[in-house]
Amino acid sequence: METFLYYLLRASVLMAFFYGFYRLFFGKNTFHRFNRFLLISIVMLVVVLPVLRFSLLPVKKVEPIAETFAFDPSNIPVSEIVGPQPHIVIPWVPVLSVLFAAGFLFAVLRYLAGLNQLIRIIRRAEKQSLADETVLCVTDKDIAPFSWMKNIVLSRKDITADNRAIINHERAHIHLLHSYDMIFFDLFTCVFWFNPFSWLLRREIQSVHEYQADEQVLTSGTDAKQYQLLLIRKSVGEHKFALANNFRQRDLHKRITMMMKNKTNKQMRWSYTAALPVLFLAMVVLSVPKLNAKVVEKEIENTSENEIMTTQMGDSIIIADNRADLTKNPLELGNTRVLTKDSSDFVIAFEEKLTVSGLVKDNQGIIMGAAVVIKGTNRGTITDSQGKFVIKVDKGSTLVFSMINYKSSEYT
Repeated sequence: METFLYYLLRASVLMAFFYGFYRLFFGKNTFHRFNRFLLISIVMLVVVLPVLRFSLLPVKKVEPIAETFAFDPSNIPVSEIVGPQPHIVIPWVPVLSVLFAAGFLFAVLRYLAGLNQLIRIIRRAEKQSLADETVLCVTDKDIAPFSWMKNIVLSRKDITADNRAIINHERAHIHLLHSYDMIFFDLFTCVFWFNPFSWLLRREIQSVHEYQADEQVLTSGTDAKQYQLLLIRKSVGEHKFALANNFRQRDLHKRITMMMKNKTNKQMRWSYTAALPVLFLAMVVLSVPKLNAKVVEKEIENTSENEIMTTQMGDSIIIADNRADLTKNPLELGNTRVLTKDSSDFVIAFEEKLTVSGLVKDNQGIIMGAAVVIKGTNRGTITDSQGKFVIKVDKGSTLVFSMINYKSSEYT
């Protein structure tokens, strides 16, 4: 679940980035078909790009762990024993996971409830097949006209009035397959329910749908002023469905303004090629260490865990009175470090963020209860019954190893 939460973070950063790009450069032009394609592409990129890894920025080379040991017993003073410090650790991953799951479940149930209400109205309405294979559904409910898939839903009072412009508007939604866009964006907002930019993108696609439908109505010969007056009359007093394409929409002022606006110069279509460098810039954003560090950390854990616990278990700690004791008992030292009583602290400096594990032992066997503390903090751990420890350290951290009441008399 931690990996998925990190995916949501990366996707949210991209979502804000792409939405700002769209609003700044394309939100007010009249290329509705291009804008629709761009909005759908933005959502698809937000879903796919965070899964991929990009390394477009220079990354500092991680030195091998064995080379990061900095130990000179003669120069390290004896430090005071650091006892365990009580502190409260908030389990952020479980907490955030529960919050996300609760919000996602609520969003899905809300969507299914609205969809069920919409389908029930269509099923109970009087139906009439039209020439273009669309279905006109007449209901007694006082609702705003809307379309869903191949169905045009009108209240009975609208069917008795001059409804040619209304039907043409809803037909445009059907012919342009706007219902499929809404399903896609609704599922998107269910997943990213916590991100306001997901709802803003959904609102943008709804606006583009209305602009496209209005444009087709006006090109069919409907008088612009009469049509605008019809929109104003239908903007009050009726219930509308958020899941469907409505004849009446909240941003009525924007729709009327768009109808009266001069067409954007066709040469400005080339401005959509600006999306390519913006896409590259998005990849660079995902390469920023703060957004890419989690993936790198997981890779280090997965690739080096076995090495630390098996082949590199020789990188352990020997506790002895002095180095002369080591000559009395032959040992296979390899990369083993020595902790003598004269220097009861053993220091390891790390240059990159990673998870470190190791083993503490003396001449006769493992040492249980040795303190392993991150220098300058109250965070640390102790060795277990097998003398092993595992601890996460940040970049540049120093580990201090301490042993309480080590008796030299125990060694021969």
